[in-house]
Amino acid sequence: MELEDYRIEFISEWRKWSLDVVLCPMLGPAFNTGYPGQFLAPLSYTILYNILHFPAGVVPVGSVTAEDEEKLKLYRGYSNDPWDKLFKKAVKDGVGLPLSVQCAALPYQDELCLRLMKEIETLSSHHH
Repeated sequence: MELEDYRIEFISEWRKWSLDVVLCPMLGPAFNTGYPGQFLAPLSYTILYNILHFPAGVVPVGSVTAEDEEKLKLYRGYSNDPWDKLFKKAVKDGVGLPLSVQCAALPYQDELCLRLMKEIETLSSHHH
């Protein structure tokens, strides 16, 4: 029952803000072997919409470059957070892997979700 209450509250907040669709992070690129199981907290972006039964989809918007890889070497994260250190190891040597964003909409608004995904795909293909 708690989940249903949360879902109702979430939907009412969404409507209060007059949101049609939401564009949000998608954790990535793909993790190195052995790391995915260690990252439950950051996966909350994808787990959330799944639990709420909202239509959601992921769209690639680019890929990891050699420059990204160099910047990763300098990445220190925030406040010495252990997640940041783990993340750095998890995505090391990812040149060429896709980077994505996630689109989500209210239940039964699948078309809106797909429409936003299509727009992003179109915009992103113009920048490559």
